[in-house]
Amino acid sequence: MKRFWIAAALFLVMGFALGGDGAVDLLHRLEGPTPAHLFGTDELGRDLFTRWWLGGARALSLAFGLTVLHLVAGVLGALLVHPSPWLRRVLLAFADTLASIPSLLLCLFLLAFLRPGYGALILALAIGGWIPYARLSLSQLDALKLDPSLQQARLMAAGWPHLWLRHLLPRLWPILAAQGAVGIGAVVLAEGGLSFLGLGLPPERASWGAMLAAGRGFLLVSPWQLIWPSFGLLAMLLATESRRSRTREGDA
Repeated sequence: MKRFWIAAALFLVMGFALGGDGAVDLLHRLEGPTPAHLFGTDELGRDLFTRWWLGGARALSLAFGLTVLHLVAGVLGALLVHPSPWLRRVLLAFADTLASIPSLLLCLFLLAFLRPGYGALILALAIGGWIPYARLSLSQLDALKLDPSLQQARLMAAGWPHLWLRHLLPRLWPILAAQGAVGIGAVVLAEGGLSFLGLGLPPERASWGAMLAAGRGFLLVSPWQLIWPSFGLLAMLLATESRRSRTREGDA
């Protein structure tokens, strides 16, 4: 697990250190890889190497932030409603209703009325991401309800903060970490898809999805605009899926 987070942190540092939106240089548009432009240039002459790094760092930082928000909201919601069967039914009914709407369709609906940018993108992607964390937390809380160590802590008059921090959350973490890895990949893919459709970040901002959309018309002339962002999305999704698989194997 440590290697995954270290690699992600290094990618973020390098992405924001090496990356940039690039300057327009029409004299060097649609060039292939050269020592001056390692990944080539796009249709406006902007350096694809710096745009690739910054686009990936933006997608990953957004994915990390939203995954933490989803995890915290899901776990807190589960902890608050778990003692009350009525509140639990209300939360699950709301979650089922929200989950019945395809996430991409919900994002498109919200973004149709909002100005494209970070705020609109975060709001659209944050709507339903907490649901799997809440469901997983509720199921695990049910399984831990009769745990002897928890019963002993209750008999010793331990308060809810002690029970949550010392007993419940450490046992919830492995399965939530696996779901978090899936969540990171899902947010990266969703951000890329929305940017590809022109509903994510503004076109001048470096984004893997926007790079793919711009490169479609120059596939035969300059395939580099499609190769590099496609590779980045695929590598990030494979890394998060591998992290989830190793976490599940460790739990087994």
